[in-house]
Amino acid sequence: MLGTRTENVAFRRGKRQGLMMSVTERYLRQDIPCAHKSCQQCPQNKHLAQHGLPQLSECGMILIPDASVVSRYIELLEHSPALVNLIFCQSVVDALDRRNRTRTIRNVRGIAADPRRTSIVFANEVFDQTHVDAALPNRDSRAVMRAAAWLRAHLDGSGQYADYGQTGVEVWQLAEFLAEFHPTLIEHHVSITESTKDGDMDITEMTPVEYAQARLLAKTQLGYPSHLSPSEIEDGLRLGTLVRGKIRVLQPSGTMRTESQGIVDRGGAADTPDILIVGRTALNRACTGDTVIVRLLTRAEENADSKVLAVEQGSDEAEDDSEALAVEQIDAGEETSLNNARTPVRGVVVGVAERKWRPFVATLQLDEAGGSRHLAVPVDSTVPKIRIHYMDTAAIAGKYFVVAIDEWPADSQYPQGHFVRVIGPVGNLDTEVDVILVERQIAVSQSALKFSLASMREMPISTTQCPWVPSAEEVARRRDLRDSLIFSIDPKGSQDIDDAVSMRKTASGGYELGVHIADVSQFVLPGSATDTEAMARGTTVYLADRRFNMIPEVLSEQICSLRGLKDRYAVSVIWDLNKEYNATGVWFGRTLIRSACEMYYEQAQALLDGAASVEGLDPKLEASLKESIVELAKAMRVLRQRRYKAGALELASTEIKFTFDKESGAISELLPKSSLEIHRVIEEAMVFANSAVAQRIHERFPGTALLRRHRSPGSERFARLVDAARTKGFEIDCSSNAALADSLRRITEASASDPDVVFLAKSMATLAMQEAEYFATGNCESDKYLHYGLALGFYTHFTSPIRRYADIIVHRQLLEAVAASNSELQEAVVGSQKWVSDATEKLNERNRQSKRAQRESTELFQSRYVMQRTVGSGQEHLIAEGIVAEIRTNGLIVYVPKFGLRGPVHLRDSSGQIKLALSVLSGNERDSDSFIEGCSEFMADTKQLSIRLPMNVPVFQLGSQVLRFSVFDHVRVSLRVLETKRRRPPVYLTLVSRASSKANDMRAYRSTLPSLDKTFRISAAANSTGSARKQTSEVETVASTVSSKTAVDERPIAGKSSDSYSVLQRFGEMSLFETHCDVQTL
Repeated sequence: MLGTRTENVAFRRGKRQGLMMSVTERYLRQDIPCAHKSCQQCPQNKHLAQHGLPQLSECGMILIPDASVVSRYIELLEHSPALVNLIFCQSVVDALDRRNRTRTIRNVRGIAADPRRTSIVFANEVFDQTHVDAALPNRDSRAVMRAAAWLRAHLDGSGQYADYGQTGVEVWQLAEFLAEFHPTLIEHHVSITESTKDGDMDITEMTPVEYAQARLLAKTQLGYPSHLSPSEIEDGLRLGTLVRGKIRVLQPSGTMRTESQGIVDRGGAADTPDILIVGRTALNRACTGDTVIVRLLTRAEENADSKVLAVEQGSDEAEDDSEALAVEQIDAGEETSLNNARTPVRGVVVGVAERKWRPFVATLQLDEAGGSRHLAVPVDSTVPKIRIHYMDTAAIAGKYFVVAIDEWPADSQYPQGHFVRVIGPVGNLDTEVDVILVERQIAVSQSALKFSLASMREMPISTTQCPWVPSAEEVARRRDLRDSLIFSIDPKGSQDIDDAVSMRKTASGGYELGVHIADVSQFVLPGSATDTEAMARGTTVYLADRRFNMIPEVLSEQICSLRGLKDRYAVSVIWDLNKEYNATGVWFGRTLIRSACEMYYEQAQALLDGAASVEGLDPKLEASLKESIVELAKAMRVLRQRRYKAGALELASTEIKFTFDKESGAISELLPKSSLEIHRVIEEAMVFANSAVAQRIHERFPGTALLRRHRSPGSERFARLVDAARTKGFEIDCSSNAALADSLRRITEASASDPDVVFLAKSMATLAMQEAEYFATGNCESDKYLHYGLALGFYTHFTSPIRRYADIIVHRQLLEAVAASNSELQEAVVGSQKWVSDATEKLNERNRQSKRAQRESTELFQSRYVMQRTVGSGQEHLIAEGIVAEIRTNGLIVYVPKFGLRGPVHLRDSSGQIKLALSVLSGNERDSDSFIEGCSEFMADTKQLSIRLPMNVPVFQLGSQVLRFSVFDHVRVSLRVLETKRRRPPVYLTLVSRASSKANDMRAYRSTLPSLDKTFRISAAANSTGSARKQTSEVETVASTVSSKTAVDERPIAGKSSDSYSVLQRFGEMSLFETHCDVQTL
């Protein structure tokens, strides 16, 4: 309902037009809802609830921050879950917009979009009851007060409210409010106050005109090119001279790359090449995740030398060698290889359409000149250093802290930001875990992942004295399967048991196969506080030594978990199979089950292998369990083979298992998880169920079903695998999933004696794939539903609702599909197409971040394990066998199967000097810190790396003066932890030798050249009896050593009876000192 017309006037700084005034025409409305759940006066509130839009909670006070609080303390508001029921007035958002505070506006909308915060953006500027004349003094403050006064009167039911200054609304200073109601946030408030006191964070300190004029006078003579104006960008996009895409900034300068680079994904078809951005000037202040506007370069521009940024050069840019090496080691797994999957074109960033700045974890780099301005070094090496203001540097030195970027002026080498809060000391385990959670945007800390009081109030009661039992009414509505032999198979020690299976022969000679999944949707109702939290979390986060559940433990580990000999609610899929294991019928529905046994994988595998008795199992059940498992395995083998014939891929990835000492907490063992047949049996049963459910919900809800797809990758993405396979004589056909599966199968059969080669080939195929993703069926055509890896036309996630929110949505859709409910209830439970589409986008992001957190946690504990085995035990080196996974421009990427890690092995440093360890010739790990001088002709491509050794280095048993490494070569590496000041210490790999050569065949082939003699001088001196001798004395000492050696080993070095082969064999067995002396005799 439209009413009076009004105008909004704002002043902005144009990039080329100077100070501009903009006028926006608005119409006042009378139908703006209050969005309070308890309000019955606003009919629009019902619409908000039906569509899952933000609403204010019925309990607790309502907080309305003004522009000064929102502009200066947005990080406190954003990262303090205890602050709920916030109303952000449109007046405040407009004030931020007039000062170009787009990031703050995005954060405000993020708070309002988080259902856990029960907060809203209130359109007071277009509501006739709260609009304030723009000509009044203190206009923005008056607008906020008027909105507060109206809301108080509206909710009181009086409808009477006073004007500004006589509202009866309580007004608090933020510091006083926090001290009274949230004392734990005082420290956070003080830290932000201190770090922003000399800045312009508080937008109320200047009028919009004063702000625009100040910005207009900012220096722009030096530094980055100015971004294009919105009108220029719009014209360029329309004419095709500019393109739009999302940028991913690659690892910064280091030994792997000499310049800053970024890749812009245009999001188009598979044949659309990515855009390569080379150089800091070309990146033009873009950060990872930003949506950027790019101008493509001509061929002449590509060949031109890049300009160098000429601002703020000096000590701030310096990065010590260990830090640069740490950056490279940490990012090795995501480094772009020599041959990009798609040959990119070159471009330069000319604008940023949308910033994706987030809170960054950083450590402090002190300003050598002193003062309060310092550089914060983000742990994410793709993020530039951030200039911050902080006085008490001693309080944050050696600690991780959170920083936020405020702006990045064109005349500044670094973005400008401010300190937010301290996380904890570098190296502390809990601090490192908190860093992972913040960086992956999972939570502000571990403590923030505790479930809210509102959620816990919704939980059913289950205690030792009063355990939960199913209600009689619910039992009557369900199919009772408690007399069926149902069992679960999970990792040992599992508490959150999602799934159970059953398999029995039927009277007709066929089989009945059942997959029974925990009925979480029975307890997590749509719109409830628990549902809201579960959706916000998206998934259970599994780290190496802990997990953070998606739903409260009383559900995930007790009432919903399908524990043995406990009555539990389930959603089951039950098939009738004939003798050929073809489905002749399928039933979906809610059931009541009682699992007969909780087995772990090793127990089930023992039964499958024919063990007569298995420790830990009830002897009375062993026979029947064994029969069911054997029949289940037979059926799943057939189903799996059918998928393989259709083109399904058997891919590989590394999962690491850590075991910990209960008393000390130290890592007692680190091993890759073993692969058993029973793993594949259960996996196939779950795939069978997921596919059946996907077809059923798509039939019933063709436009809103939540499915999962795996897009077909372009053949160019497999270029690295194709080149690597050819070094072993294999050809890879990647024209389809079936062809790729056949190629991998041939490698598996031909390399049966070398499982590491098979694993690496499958891993390379996995890395070439695109990520699987959730999607709403209404968003694409049915021919785009295919799951490439599984070779299935329909697929979804149904089998893990305890740990994945997507499965809860699918459960609701399935139960609605089989219940034939009315249309109004369906939309509330199943969701509209837009709601499902938005949910899939959020869940895809949460899954990606969870996987990254899991990987980073694994790397953290791998580092701690290696530190235990080396520094902690006094052992200098931890030696392991590895396999070359990739060739790089300066060395190798090596995968170490024993520890499930991969990392770079440097054979050339950033200055171009070849760093080949002496141990490559000697086979002795103690020589891995010494290098052979005089190596030359370093050559590397995607298939092979070669180094020419000095002419005077004996290489009899190497067979050639040129040392070559190819993908799939086996090597020995030394593992150590690289100590750093500012980042998580990574595991550092050093090449020791080729693993195929035995130690006895790799004796000392060392040169006597002066250049190499420098390398051995320390070890020679250690065997000498004096510290300062003349050259003649040194020769006498060496000669005496040789004589002593000869007294023990009296075989002749050379003589009339000795042929050339015996001479060479004797030479190969000599030590350094023998070679130094006996070469004259030879």
